[in-house]
Amino acid sequence: MQELSEITGEYGAFLQRTTEVFSRDEGRMAAFADIIDSSSAIHIFGFGRSGTSALAMAIRMRHFMAPEKGVFWLGDQVRDPIRGGDAVILVSRSGDRKEVVSALESALEKKARTVVITHANTSPLTRGAALTIFLQGMEGDLAYGGGDFELAAWYFQEVFLTWYGLSRKIPKEKVGRNHV
Repeated sequence: MQELSEITGEYGAFLQRTTEVFSRDEGRMAAFADIIDSSSAIHIFGFGRSGTSALAMAIRMRHFMAPEKGVFWLGDQVRDPIRGGDAVILVSRSGDRKEVVSALESALEKKARTVVITHANTSPLTRGAALTIFLQGMEGDLAYGGGDFELAAWYFQEVFLTWYGLSRKIPKEKVGRNHV
């Protein structure tokens, strides 16, 4: 049986490796930011635990974008439809969940640009994406049921949106004003 300190150490090392990957991939982050900036609206979706991190990203992006740009959760009934010129951000560890693949197909049909955040290098989601961001998994078999991807996705969205806000000089007061 592993001690709690060993487990926290492995997770800490995982986050450190994840941080190093993000730091080396500033070009991809800049491309993601450019897609956001040039989009008419942003739609975000994921399913299951990947979906919880995607929903957090949607909430946080709304704090940064409202009221100038619409940010929508594709699972909501009350939202704008996907249109050409929009961005669709899809989060899925496996990249093959049919609900998320269906959202990709809808986005491509509408001529929206898609950003996929995944762990799977070869999946249906990566085949149609304008930009794919790969999040690494933990080494070994410590994490249960994709928890490493969920943690990496939460961490990614927080680091990316902090960088985005600072690079776009979005005032922290604006973000705070849009909290619900």
